[in-house]
Amino acid sequence: MAYDIQPLTPALAERFTEYLTHLDFANTPHWASCFCRFYHTTCTQQEWMARPLETNREEALREIGAGNMRGYLAFESGACVGWCNANDVEGLARIYADAEERCRGKRVGRTICFVIHPDHRGRGLARRMLARAVSDFRGAGYDAMLALPVETEGAGQRRYRGTLHMYQEAGYRELEAVDGTHIMWLDLRGR
Repeated sequence: MAYDIQPLTPALAERFTEYLTHLDFANTPHWASCFCRFYHTTCTQQEWMARPLETNREEALREIGAGNMRGYLAFESGACVGWCNANDVEGLARIYADAEERCRGKRVGRTICFVIHPDHRGRGLARRMLARAVSDFRGAGYDAMLALPVETEGAGQRRYRGTLHMYQEAGYRELEAVDGTHIMWLDLRGR
């Protein structure tokens, strides 16, 4: 497959929201209203679950426009078929507190959500998007990248974070594992 992977820009913001709006989230209905804002927020789980779809959609459009929400869209023959959230770890407020000590004094990038259209899963698209993110973070002078794939029994729907094997193939090393979550680190200065 010939995929065209493009950075998310304000010009592509509507394509991003259209892609997520029209994707079938029947197996994970709680994702249908996320618009990839969950990790950018610090509200409680209860507050998050009460947030309306439109709030998340409008917030995503505003933050993309301001350059605060980044990532990649994948296109095949002009149709959007994939999304990857790739941001500076400091921009992912929900997880930054847990990563702050490890990241202190370093510029660290992070991929967190891979949302691949069902017809394009299992074709290496997430790996290609990860490779693009690694290349771009390295080119922007980042020191490292952090990932938190989940590999446990029944972790299927949590594979949106990417797979352990995918990160290992990209050169990440495991720092530790806690309850099936693998803390993976890629030194961008050493390669």
